[in-house]
Amino acid sequence: MSRDSRIDLAEELFGAWSSRRADAPAPFHPDGVRYDIIGGRYEGWAAIRGYFANGLVKWPDLVVKPDGFRTNFKGVAVRGLTSATVTSSSTFGEQFVGCVWKSEGMTFLDIGDSLVERKWTTTTASPLPARSGSR
Repeated sequence: MSRDSRIDLAEELFGAWSSRRADAPAPFHPDGVRYDIIGGRYEGWAAIRGYFANGLVKWPDLVVKPDGFRTNFKGVAVRGLTSATVTSSSTFGEQFVGCVWKSEGMTFLDIGDSLVERKWTTTTASPLPARSGSR
């Protein structure tokens, strides 16, 4: 049994989200819709890029790392871990600046014609960052 090519697309997309370049995910969903349990709904690449670019200002070392996949006729469900270094005291407090926060999540990608048409993400509440700084 061969590997589903949509899993490869999902891995490439997550790599783009982790690239620290706001335009990197553009080829994967130029006209898509992104739903985020925390961030809201964004339609079209310009809106998605704006949301992502703002996130990179706050979390410049953002990493979105997939660690499990399930496929169905519509697309791929991706389990993963998001992490970044706290750069401002406004989120967790001064004592956590320089620490790494982590949040487990699930992303559902509706895929058509090798593009992401819709992306839904749910995450756990961000726990207090780890002092070790490890990812």
